[in-house]
Amino acid sequence: MTARSMQTRRLAELAEQIRHCTRCPLYTARTHAVAGDGKATAKVMLIGEAPGRDEDLSGHPFVGAAGRFLDRVLAEHGLDRQELFITNIVKCRPAQNRAPHKRERDTCVSHYLIEQIALVDPIVIMLLGSIAAQQLLGVKSISEARGRLIAHDQRHYVVGYHPAATFYREDIAAKVNEDFAVLARAVHELVQR
Repeated sequence: MTARSMQTRRLAELAEQIRHCTRCPLYTARTHAVAGDGKATAKVMLIGEAPGRDEDLSGHPFVGAAGRFLDRVLAEHGLDRQELFITNIVKCRPAQNRAPHKRERDTCVSHYLIEQIALVDPIVIMLLGSIAAQQLLGVKSISEARGRLIAHDQRHYVVGYHPAATFYREDIAAKVNEDFAVLARAVHELVQR
């Protein structure tokens, strides 16, 4: 068995563990845990906050309105969703779409996300929303980290607004577009060279 096939197999095993996880209280109200989707050898990984209603129902990340917006923005910047790996900080939907609590975030990150990142081994990771940026980079706000490529723990990160933010604040749409322009430049500079 090759290293790549072992990596793909372990990623599938991890997804199965996530689907049956009972490590924190979020599992009690979920329909489906959302492990993540995408190419196991992706050079770019997107990490959001948590699944929403549509994601909980389907078991896949970014499939609702935020996912459609994400697909459009990716296409506008020449990025193919099929070439990415997309997941979230927490794998189960918090009730009423509240922000995930620290214990929930810490549990999912330490038991699942860190290993997912190591297995996929992306060159660039885009953190969508303040929860993702706080959890993985320790930044206090998105504005503190937006607009640039950040080197941290031997990886490259881009921080941006979560696509769902555009539903609550129309002025965010232009900023989301700017964030994905930064990602596209990073992909061009680091991945496609």
